[in-house]
Amino acid sequence: MTAAPISGPRATRRFAYIDALRGFAALWVFVLHVHQYWLDDVRPPILSADGILVRLIGFGGAGVDLFIVLSGFCLTLPLTRAGTAALSSINVRGFFRRRAFRLLPAYYAALAAVIALELIPAIRPALVAGDLTGLDVITHLTLTFPLSAATIGAVNGSLWSIPLEATLYLGFPLLLWLASRRGISAVVLATLGIAAVWGLVTMSAIWPLPGGWLPAADKYLPPRWLGFAMGMYAATQVRGIPHPRAATHAVWACGLGLPAGLYGYAEGPDIVRTLGFGALGAGLLVLLQRVPERWFGRGPLAWLAGLGTISYSFYLLHQPIILLLNGWGHSLGLALIPCSSSRWPRRARSRSPSRRRSTAGSSDPSSCAGACQPLS
Repeated sequence: MTAAPISGPRATRRFAYIDALRGFAALWVFVLHVHQYWLDDVRPPILSADGILVRLIGFGGAGVDLFIVLSGFCLTLPLTRAGTAALSSINVRGFFRRRAFRLLPAYYAALAAVIALELIPAIRPALVAGDLTGLDVITHLTLTFPLSAATIGAVNGSLWSIPLEATLYLGFPLLLWLASRRGISAVVLATLGIAAVWGLVTMSAIWPLPGGWLPAADKYLPPRWLGFAMGMYAATQVRGIPHPRAATHAVWACGLGLPAGLYGYAEGPDIVRTLGFGALGAGLLVLLQRVPERWFGRGPLAWLAGLGTISYSFYLLHQPIILLLNGWGHSLGLALIPCSSSRWPRRARSRSPSRRRSTAGSSDPSSCAGACQPLS
């Protein structure tokens, strides 16, 4: 019997383990940007403790992959019922209305605040490399700015992921439809195939596209849908009919996913990174939900869970704040470098301040910040 449609994922209480993982993803991206803008990407010796830490920070763009997994997980979890593999159907119109209400008001408020700052001549050079145009404003209002190299980083580089989140929402009912007919495994396989085809296209002779269209191949739905689907799969393993060895599989997913994700992030192709960090995120969710709730009420886990509750607002504004404080933060960072370890060489990538601002968040995966936040 088919369950009656509901307007969208039902309201549920907050789960501390979800907030903690969300907070970790946000923090990972934040410290990456601090390292980029305040420490000039300094690279200490790799065999030192500082070198290992800095290189882990350098993979902070993977926080976005974790956010995408969390998004699929949070939207699917309320649609699962213990003891059944079937997912509840949704009222598509109601679902889109609810998602728009959760996603857009805060986005437009943050967009208006940043644009207002960039209209002040004394402040604008600290945030963007060029003057704002009417096209920049229109494309940001319509969520189409990631489609062109001229607009993708014109206001706030991190905002590129809001259109990605919107397209993930648009595709969610289709994945639910496929899951209801072929099972959740078919959803993962289908999105894996789409990511593979996209990867082949971006490696072909037709790429990059002329005119600056689709400038960042990894910032669109086809390569990112896989991570979202893996989050959906994780939800069925937490609730519904979990596999008898779900915990064991989750451990393997974390153990294999982390090195695969790091390799894909550093060397490519993008599908390896997405698959690796998708497996890591899904595995962590399956394992963390087994941790007693009280463990998230104290210490670092409590702090991460608290950060996770404000991760969307944190994401929307963190990059402009870092850039506005760049002079102060850069001076502080350079003062701390020799204090932390006498072995740190003072070498950094030679990039002018305007170059750093213009490229931030436009085509480098490291600029992603806490992008695809699960808002449920």
